[in-house]
Amino acid sequence: MEFTKENMRFYIFMYCKLGEYAKLIHKTLQTICADCADSYQTVCRRVKEFNEGKESLSDCHRRGRPKPCLNEQTIASIMKDIDEDPHVSERALSDTTGLSYDTVYTIITEHFRMKKLAGRKFDRIQDLAKALNSELRTISEEDYQRVFRKWQIRLKRCIKSHGEYFEGL
Repeated sequence: MEFTKENMRFYIFMYCKLGEYAKLIHKTLQTICADCADSYQTVCRRVKEFNEGKESLSDCHRRGRPKPCLNEQTIASIMKDIDEDPHVSERALSDTTGLSYDTVYTIITEHFRMKKLAGRKFDRIQDLAKALNSELRTISEEDYQRVFRKWQIRLKRCIKSHGEYFEGL
């Protein structure tokens, strides 16, 4: 089980109600979740808050605290935009949703498990292959021939030099 802030607070809350001390709660949290455990000071502060009557597991609203933006509605909105235009950029999604670029990137990579390639996201390898094929078709026949002739010249020079280093064509 992954311990979120709320999981951690719930654990502290329940053990406070059972009369446990902060030191034991912190030690147990370290045993259970190792590196992700709250610090001892944080556990002490939460124990104090819960013993004074606080029952909410969420943060109290404070001026200047950003609004939570990773909710089902924003994630669904981004997914809808990507479905409508699979080549939409993170910057465009950021502009249309009002979310930061980093938040949009996090949603794409972590929530949708999508990869990014040169500004485009590919959910399946077949989509990537299709996009690569269509890009390759945009190269003219003359360009293919020119590159192939240069490759042949370079190959002959490589054979002639017995694999030694050379510069230029």
